[in-house]
Amino acid sequence: MDEQKIAFIYCYNDEKLLNESIHYIHSLTIPVGYEIEIIPVESASSMTAGYNFAMKQTDAKYKVFLHQDVFIINRDFISDILKIFQHNIKIGLLGMVGAKELPTNGIWWEAQEKYGKVYDSHTGIVELLSFNEPTNDVEYVQAIDGLIMVTQYDIPWREDIFNGWHFYDISHSVEFAINGYKVAVPKQKEPWCIHDCGIVNVKNGFLENKELFLKEYCKFLYEQQPLVSILIPAYNRPKYLEEALKSVINQTYKKIEIIICDDSTDENVKNMIQPYLSKYPNIKYYKNEENLFVLNWNKCFELSKGKYINYLMDDDLFHPRKIEKMVNYFQKHKNLSVVTSYREIIDEHGSILPPFETTRRLFNEDTIIDGIELGNFILKNSLNVIGEPTTAMFKRSDLVEKFGFYKGKMYDVINDLATWISLLCRGNVMYITEPLSYFRQHSGQNQKSFRLIENSISQHLRLIIDSRNDGFLSNDEDYKYALSNQLKNNGDLFMKFIQSGNIETLKDKKIVDSLFILLNELKK
Repeated sequence: MDEQKIAFIYCYNDEKLLNESIHYIHSLTIPVGYEIEIIPVESASSMTAGYNFAMKQTDAKYKVFLHQDVFIINRDFISDILKIFQHNIKIGLLGMVGAKELPTNGIWWEAQEKYGKVYDSHTGIVELLSFNEPTNDVEYVQAIDGLIMVTQYDIPWREDIFNGWHFYDISHSVEFAINGYKVAVPKQKEPWCIHDCGIVNVKNGFLENKELFLKEYCKFLYEQQPLVSILIPAYNRPKYLEEALKSVINQTYKKIEIIICDDSTDENVKNMIQPYLSKYPNIKYYKNEENLFVLNWNKCFELSKGKYINYLMDDDLFHPRKIEKMVNYFQKHKNLSVVTSYREIIDEHGSILPPFETTRRLFNEDTIIDGIELGNFILKNSLNVIGEPTTAMFKRSDLVEKFGFYKGKMYDVINDLATWISLLCRGNVMYITEPLSYFRQHSGQNQKSFRLIENSISQHLRLIIDSRNDGFLSNDEDYKYALSNQLKNNGDLFMKFIQSGNIETLKDKKIVDSLFILLNELKK
């Protein structure tokens, strides 16, 4: 290969744009002893096919693959890239903008941490698109955008996979990493390029090529991704559990461990799960020697290792992209403690039912909510808008008490709500408007027994009072409103007991104790 030659390679279908881009190349300063050549490929069947063809036509060591609508405005572009490559022979690929870590969906611009800058017109107007600035001469990244890709080594473009105009760039970034080279974005005082691309077309095979990318590089991506633990406390529902389990197995996000702790009174769940254990090594099954009830949830947690935790009730279901979408938001926003979503109600057969008051869609677009603000809304209105345990994902590191515990007290009826409150004081909440889980209603569930109602009222009241220690309901008016709502919502039940006249019986009832506590708090 000729180490004194730089080739500029295009796939083009607009000669006017091409000539304008070439005009900028001819304005560049060419270092002494070096030469350039320009190789345009007209109407290639795909970007990978065109680039492979051009790569074979030149002996230049350094190659600049660029779009026909890219205009290089840094006159020292050639000497700048040579300096980077010659200073570090492990850098194989350079780009103007890129992602430090690829999101689980492979879309680089949805990454949490992006670097570089370019004048860009993806909004319809040419303006500065600027991300993080590299602290050194370059920033190592996992993937760069294909507007301009500069190489000092030849690695074949994956023409065997990508026959269109998307994900060829992300694929090539990964191929360099697989071959032991670094991918980098240079430090630019001012942008080196203009990319007059216009609004990006993501309809001409974008989704199809994304799936091809994810399928081909799933192992590479898997190694980079955080582990997610799906925790399933099981109890006597093998049919529903199998459906729930399949909804996890079919997730687009693959770095998952599945922990099943079985509280069943028979062997039916154990028998059902056996074929799955031999086929899927990421499933771990434990049969409890005695019924643990709420503590079974904690056993699942203690046996898990994931950075992120998502419980799954054994009769509920996940949307196939639930984990992928939620992990992406955690990676994109560091201040989140919970990611939840709109969820739908299904019946015994999986058919969609009308929403409840607590399951109605909160927003029309994905929204970040302040944790304390959402906690206040939940406590004031006794509405669990975050959802059942199936619905939400949270960071393992944020769970400072066992699931279902708050301020050292166990909440056996509203265990999810108590945990959400404990998490909300540690960060914000991302609410996703798409239904990512399905909450099943069926005859085999616990009915609203008197004991459950009694405990629910008592626990809601305790949660309201104790939550003030974490900054919730700090305004006295909000606190009184939350208490008054408890009185309003349960007034008929309170009155029924008061009218019974049996004081000795009443003294033993949690519901009456709750009433006395509530009235005393309201008097303060």
